[in-house]
Amino acid sequence: MSFSEMSEPLETLTDELQQYFRICEDVHAIVRRENQCLKSAEPQSIHHFQQSRKDLLQRLTSTQMRLSVHKTAWLRLPHATRAKRPEVANLIRQTLDLIMKTIVLDRENEQLLLRHQMVPVNRLPSVNRQNPHFVARLYNNNRAS
Repeated sequence: MSFSEMSEPLETLTDELQQYFRICEDVHAIVRRENQCLKSAEPQSIHHFQQSRKDLLQRLTSTQMRLSVHKTAWLRLPHATRAKRPEVANLIRQTLDLIMKTIVLDRENEQLLLRHQMVPVNRLPSVNRQNPHFVARLYNNNRAS
C-alpha cells in the first residue's frame, strides 16, 4: 500500500489521537481541580468530581478502542512511511507526557485524601502500590517504544 493510499487512514489516526489528547486534557483538568480542592484550607467532599470522571471514562474507553485498531495498522507500515508523519509520534509523546502528569497528580490526590481521612477503610490502597519508581519505569518503557 502506498503512502497516498494510507493518507486517509493516517488522517483518521491523527484525528483520533487529537480527540484522545483532548479527553486526556479533560481528565487532567478534573484531577487538577480535585488537587486544588484537597489543598484548600478546608477540603470539602470531592464526590462531585466522580461523576465527571465516570462521564469521561466512557469517552476515553471508546476512543481507546478505536485507537487500538489504528495502532495495528500504523505498526504494519514500513518505518520509512511512518517517519514521513512525525505529527503522529509528537501526538503520542504529548499524550503520554500528559497521562504521566495526570497519574502523578492523581497519586498526590490519593495521599491528600488519606491525610484528610476522606477514604473509606475498604478503599485504602495496598502496600504494594507504594512503589515510588513504578510510574517512572512505566513511563520510560512506553517512551522507548
